[in-house]
Amino acid sequence: MTARVPAYRQAQIEIKKYIEDHQLRFGDPLPPEGVLAQDLGISRPSLREAVKSLESLGIVESRHGEGIYVKAFSFDSIIENLPYAFVASGRSVRDLLQVRAAIELGSVPAVLRQIPSADVQELRELASRMVKKAKIGELFEEEDRQFHATMYRCLGNAFLGTLTDLFWRVFNRMNHSELPPTRKAMEASARDHADIVKMIEARDLNGLMSAYERHFNTIFSRMDASPMIREAS
Repeated sequence: MTARVPAYRQAQIEIKKYIEDHQLRFGDPLPPEGVLAQDLGISRPSLREAVKSLESLGIVESRHGEGIYVKAFSFDSIIENLPYAFVASGRSVRDLLQVRAAIELGSVPAVLRQIPSADVQELRELASRMVKKAKIGELFEEEDRQFHATMYRCLGNAFLGTLTDLFWRVFNRMNHSELPPTRKAMEASARDHADIVKMIEARDLNGLMSAYERHFNTIFSRMDASPMIREAS
């Protein structure tokens, strides 16, 4: 026997279908509550509950005194919930890093072909700052994030840029919550980034791939050495 779909869940489905069927775009209003409930054949309480759920997912927003609007898409809700999804499903930060490594490594050849000299200069400056900070035991999270964003922006793929940033942000949050980096680990990571820049400047694809793989292997090795990470794996 098929389980009965709860009224609010059915209301969610109907609201999303309404948005798709009417080709509503970000910022477009939905009909007033009473009209929408009648059009969808659902009760107002179910509609309100569904709207609250869809608001938490970043699909719609309810503006007081104005109505319900389609919300501009954002990865924020995914970023907030993905770490908990990994924990709940028994997955570890290692799983997330494996996906991130596959996406980034797969894009490296195209990056080497297209990256302009201005971006290479920016990568060099970022890596230099990372090395200096690592030597005094100072975190360089923002430089690291900018480094990876700069690597891939030459491809002109907005989705790839958003996806790599999403994985960086979620991985960074999960990783630091489980295993704060030591000075030795920070220095190793900074050197890896500097080596990546050297290979880009030399236009050495094999060397670049090796440097990038070494960077991720450094992180994997640090995870394997941590009892906390091993237990989560």
